[in-house]
Amino acid sequence: MFPRAKMRKMSAARSGRVKIGDLPEDLLQRVVSLLSARQTVQTSALSRRWRHLWRSAPLLRIVPDEGFQTVRGLNEFVKHLLLLRDGAAPLDACVINFYCCEFDSYQYPSSDEPDVGLWLRHAVSRGAQLIRVEVYVEDEPVCLPDLPLVSNHLRVLDLRLVEIKDSLVDFSGCPSLEHLKFQGGFINARRISSPSVKHLIIDGSGFNRKFRTRISTPGLISLELEFWGSTPLLEGMPLLVTASVNLDHECRDRCANTEFGDCGDPECDDCDVMVSDGDGCVLLQGLSGATTLELTTESRVFMFRRDLMWCPIFSKLKTLLVNEWFMTSNMSGLACLLEHSPIVEKLTLQLSKEPRNFVEIEDSDKPCKQAFLFKNLNIVEIKCQEGDERVKKILKILSQNGIPLAKINVLQTKRRPRHI
Repeated sequence: MFPRAKMRKMSAARSGRVKIGDLPEDLLQRVVSLLSARQTVQTSALSRRWRHLWRSAPLLRIVPDEGFQTVRGLNEFVKHLLLLRDGAAPLDACVINFYCCEFDSYQYPSSDEPDVGLWLRHAVSRGAQLIRVEVYVEDEPVCLPDLPLVSNHLRVLDLRLVEIKDSLVDFSGCPSLEHLKFQGGFINARRISSPSVKHLIIDGSGFNRKFRTRISTPGLISLELEFWGSTPLLEGMPLLVTASVNLDHECRDRCANTEFGDCGDPECDDCDVMVSDGDGCVLLQGLSGATTLELTTESRVFMFRRDLMWCPIFSKLKTLLVNEWFMTSNMSGLACLLEHSPIVEKLTLQLSKEPRNFVEIEDSDKPCKQAFLFKNLNIVEIKCQEGDERVKKILKILSQNGIPLAKINVLQTKRRPRHI
């Protein structure tokens, strides 16, 4: 006599149909991992075989779904879930998504707070290789515990819409961490450091206006930086290959009255809190090892203008993209960058489509004071909106500085029709 389980498999094989219950254990665990934590536990009621699968699921997804009326209920559920999980089972990834709008009565900070810190540390202690935390509450972000993470397994960390303090962003205890992302939220720390991180994204996060956060990531290969608050100081990144830095209107290193801020006007909102800097670059020195570089800035932001006073040599730079700010003052900013980039091959000039970022480019019949070094330049691209009159001025200035029109491509996008 064959066991019933074996007979079911033989019957399924003869019929050409395979039921989900006939899948191997490891595949069933993967299936369970696609569900939320609450739904995963509910699968235990399906059959004996499913009874304990949730305890060893390799992916833990903590989300507030329709099964929870209060944050306290969610906290209690997750607390018991973590206690009952199989301690010997590996945890590959943990995803934590919390949105206050899922709870009608939620008010931060008076309501019960989600135990995000506890969940995060459980994932770290169980050897998770990927951790993503996204916690949305109204008015102000939830602050994660100011304690360092220690893990030999963690490779990817993605923190969204949370407040982060000093100890948490000291990643010296995570030697395998390679991918680090901050999206939204507030980085209230004087230093972000990791000897192992290779890819860093800071997308829309805020920095404290009273000091500069230092970013120490000597092994970094790629960087994407867009933020609000004070500009962070980039330390040396000798392995850097690609970097993109955008200083928009939310960067606080700006002033409409003077070139370098601190105008002394008590009514200037931009200079009411100004970080004092000594000599040397804040951004460009750390970016000087890149081979591909994108630099864009809003006209009032003075950080690139300040850094160009101590412009480093970009000895590896081959591809450069800048926006119209670098083309003002008879292209002086662009000329300075190119003089310090001896092997650049491709230059892209990007003209903003946003009216608030529009910068007028002066017409001139004189070549730039600095001589452009274009001996290795193969192509110049101008990206703009259709009908942008500034293109004619740019073409004239480039031609005056020895760039043949055959090397210049103008890439235009059509204007969107206005709806009345």
